Amino acid sequence: MRLPIAILLFFFASCRNQGDTGINALSRVIPDTSRTWAGRMTRDAFSQTRTFEKSLKIGSLIDGTANDEIRVWYLSGSYDPQVAFIAKPDSFSKWTLRIISFYRTKVDSTYNDYSLVLRHTSVDSLNLNKYWTLTSQSDLQNGDDYGCMDGEDIFIEMSNRMKYRFMWYRCPEINKSRDSVFLTASNLANRLDALAVEH
Repeated sequence: MRLPIAILLFFFASCRNQGDTGINALSRVIPDTSRTWAGRMTRDAFSQTRTFEKSLKIGSLIDGTANDEIRVWYLSGSYDPQVAFIAKPDSFSKWTLRIISFYRTKVDSTYNDYSLVLRHTSVDSLNLNKYWTLTSQSDLQNGDDYGCMDGEDIFIEMSNRMKYRFMWYRCPEINKSRDSVFLTASNLANRLDALAVEH
């Protein structure tokens, strides 16, 4: 009688360990943050994002999320407010878009904060899956060559149960004719902005 119970206990322990392995196997893809200029800017952007999420009291994505979530931080170089777009499905698989306008330097930094439900066609038009493989500026062979003195930055964060990814782009509007990654990042931010206005 004891032998079957021992086998069952071993079986359940094995299953639990396999489940734990899946949960702990989160893959974090953070671009090159080496000593190049683009690498340093990416490291600063990643750090800024952590500061912004604390200031805005929104949870971090770096440890994964139960469902897909994408955040696009569209930051101006010289004027406020800044904008964060947060797109994710709710428990009923309806996608919402949250738009937060905020000031970089004020303690009470939120200027505007509202959410709207996205139509399925709007979500499909974003084609979010392609951003999982989009190259960040600092991972481009000549990433240091793209910049400007006082332009905008776009940070893109994506997360789900298995993966977290962070990407950074300097002056995408200026550089979008020079490399398609800037055009892709710029198009995403512009499309989210358009959706916020349409609804």
